[in-house]
Amino acid sequence: MTTDAVRIRPMATGDRPGMRLSTQAAFDDLAARVGRPDTGTPSASGAAIIGGLLDRDAEGAWVAEAGGRICGAALAGVRDGLWYLAHLHVAPGHQGQGVGRRLLAAALGHGPAPRGRLLHASLDPQALYRYQRSGFSLDPAFEAFGTVARAALPAATGVRPGDAGDLDLAADVDRAQRGAAHGIDLEAILGAGARLLVHDGGYAVLDPGPVLLAATSVEAATALLWAALAETDGVTTVPILRAGQDWAIDVVHRAGLRLRPTGPLCRAGTSAPMTTYLPHTGVL
Repeated sequence: MTTDAVRIRPMATGDRPGMRLSTQAAFDDLAARVGRPDTGTPSASGAAIIGGLLDRDAEGAWVAEAGGRICGAALAGVRDGLWYLAHLHVAPGHQGQGVGRRLLAAALGHGPAPRGRLLHASLDPQALYRYQRSGFSLDPAFEAFGTVARAALPAATGVRPGDAGDLDLAADVDRAQRGAAHGIDLEAILGAGARLLVHDGGYAVLDPGPVLLAATSVEAATALLWAALAETDGVTTVPILRAGQDWAIDVVHRAGLRLRPTGPLCRAGTSAPMTTYLPHTGVL
């Protein structure tokens, strides 16, 4: 199959079943190539994130099509002046032909010039090369995984269940640590069944394990991560832990989780400190 035979076009709602099949094929292929089986329980909010991007960010949603079948996709959103890549894949048989480059270029064209850009890369060497060549810096990262040692859990302090009344607090903390609020993306995740934990200095989202955390201090972030881990059952993951986040790495080690390399967090343009911020793999 040549690159010319692959058409890049805007994604439509009817493309979602084909995209799911293509995505699964790409993920299975990547797992086999990097020796990384899937762990943990799938989140409940993935479909809501995709649906929200199609509704609100149609200009950032693209698919690659060959022979009438979806063979790749890219979806990007812009919130509060921050661009993020929610998804990009190319199916086996179409990789190494420039399809990913064309999809990324289409997604990068979404929205006005942003203050910054974020994405979470896989461990695919071709993807890492493409993101670096597109102007992103690559922050090496780890994923924590395993079953929480219940005996290690400290008493929860200052953390409570959150609700819609806490979204303004979440937006303020996001702007301080991430540089932009999640806004409607956070609402969509919670509306799909994820749970919110709140501290006076931040918040965490469980879906079903800790998938997002933002805080204004190490103390608040540490309390929130412990509280989130206490809510887990069975194998769980903390998806992205970066250099300089010793507070989080200390918590997951004390909780009995193990670390392994994951794809880097990739950043371009102006970015906030993100020191006490653990990004969501989809909405960053």
